[in-house]
Amino acid sequence: GALISATYFSCSGGKTESAQAVWGSEVPYLVSVDSPGEEEASSYESSVTVELPVFLDTLGITEPSVSQVTYTDGGGVDTMEIDGKTFEGTELRALFDLRSTNFTMEITADAVTFYVLGFGHRVGMSQYGAKAMAENGSSYDEILTWYYSGAELTSVA
Repeated sequence: GALISATYFSCSGGKTESAQAVWGSEVPYLVSVDSPGEEEASSYESSVTVELPVFLDTLGITEPSVSQVTYTDGGGVDTMEIDGKTFEGTELRALFDLRSTNFTMEITADAVTFYVLGFGHRVGMSQYGAKAMAENGSSYDEILTWYYSGAELTSVA
C-alpha cells in the first residue's frame, strides 16, 4: 500500500544487484534478477587501467596479490582481498571510477586493468534491459513487476 523507491540505472551486463549488496539495506522488491537482452552486449563493457604505483598507493598496500574474491547474487564483486587487506566491490568501484561492481582485474608488472560489465549501481530497473523486454513484447506492467519483484501495481486516485 506504499510507494516504492523505483531506482533504475543504465545497464547491468546481464543481471541486476540487490539493494542489500550495494547499499547494505534489504528492500524486498529490490533483489537480483536476470536482465534480458544484456547478456552479451559488448557496448556494456568498459575497462580502466591504473598504473601499478597508483593502484598500490590508493589502496595503501605493497603487493597487488589477490587471494580471495567473493561475489554478490548479481555477479558483482562483494569483497576482494588484496595483499591481505579486504576491500568491498563498491569501495573499489568508487576509488577507481569503475562503471559498476561487475568487474575482473588483470595485474601486470606495470599496471592493473579492470574489465567492467554494466553501467550504474545495478539496483532496480535496467534501462537497457527494460528496452529489450519492451522490444520483445513485454508490457510496462510486466517490465515493472519483473524488475521490482513482489511490488504490486495499483491505481492512485
